[in-house]
Amino acid sequence: MAATKRRRTKGAGGVFRDKAGKWHFRTEITADPGTGHRRIIETTGLVKSDARQRHENKLREYERTGIIHSNQSPYLRDYIIRWCGQRRRDLKPNTWYNLDKRCNIIADTIGGVRLAELTPAHVRLMMDRLGRTRAPRTVREYHGILKQALDDAELEELIDRNPCRRVKPPRYEETPQRILDESQPKELIAAAVKAPMAGGRRGPHDSPEDTEMWAILFELAFATGMREGERYALMPYELEIRDGIPGIFVQQQLQDYVGGADAVIPKWHNAVHVVGGLWLVPPKSKKGVRFVPITWNLWNRLWNRIIMFGMHPHQFIFNNLLGRPIRQEQENRRWRNALQAAGLPYVKIHSARHWTATRVAESGASEDERMAVLGHTDIQMTARYTHWGTKALADMMREAIPSLTDDSADVS
Repeated sequence: MAATKRRRTKGAGGVFRDKAGKWHFRTEITADPGTGHRRIIETTGLVKSDARQRHENKLREYERTGIIHSNQSPYLRDYIIRWCGQRRRDLKPNTWYNLDKRCNIIADTIGGVRLAELTPAHVRLMMDRLGRTRAPRTVREYHGILKQALDDAELEELIDRNPCRRVKPPRYEETPQRILDESQPKELIAAAVKAPMAGGRRGPHDSPEDTEMWAILFELAFATGMREGERYALMPYELEIRDGIPGIFVQQQLQDYVGGADAVIPKWHNAVHVVGGLWLVPPKSKKGVRFVPITWNLWNRLWNRIIMFGMHPHQFIFNNLLGRPIRQEQENRRWRNALQAAGLPYVKIHSARHWTATRVAESGASEDERMAVLGHTDIQMTARYTHWGTKALADMMREAIPSLTDDSADVS
């Protein structure tokens, strides 16, 4: 009687040789905890023993990092580095780079503890050690990253409960963003024209066309509230007239990515390399694609520059002395120079966006209108950009609160 062929038990995997003579080793592991989909580990090799060795090494690596459950819980160090690596396909280059740095610091701080043995005391120890050299806000970010990683570890059933939930992150207070007064941007823009940068190691002396370019860039910052990268990426095709109103149809921004031309770009992220570390990408969010009206004066000055340099529709309107796109550090130098020349207090370039948000809010614009101008997705963010002035609040209170005394009475 012929012997029956024994089948492998479920989960034992499979070994076979394909038509090309290559050996395959497969093992089915637990389903993906997030999606429920099957997960199969496979290794190949021309020699059966080599393929088996690779397969065993891969299984041990998966056990070490917690992908496959074993008798021993993985170390936090191994798990969080693996967890961070898996986030790379979901994050933009700079976001992932910062996450990777923080995960490595967490691993260096308390990474020698096994996941199953982590307690709230370990989380407090991490925050205490990091808090000696870092601001409370930064320590809070580390707490948030560890909490996210351990939430996933809990989902993967590597731990029963996330200890971060039993530890409060440190408190911190937002540093108020200083903005210029209502009339001061006009002084700044005028100073940008009258006080060009002197020549030296950084290049030749500014020409009138250069100073006009910086004046336009600064005016755009205040007049439209556009983000820095959106202004640097401005091209002629984004200038539109709608219903007789000139404006800018914001559709892109320039971002300086870690890794330069070799930056790892996720498949979902529509990015085109320009030069060096600069990439042309969509705005920060879908709401960032927006039409922002401008004055005819600003419209004409933009087109004068476009015509003067014979720019085609998809060419950057603003370039440095070397003909390359503007970078933030270059605008920072011009900004500080103009502030100093105008005798104004130092404020960050991004404060111009706060200035715009404040002026729009004080004009009585609705929440939807304010969000539309700034390209925000929620009013809470827009509120953070709004700094109500004393006069605006006084006028509002005067209209809102009726007189509570007899105005004709003698107050002496």
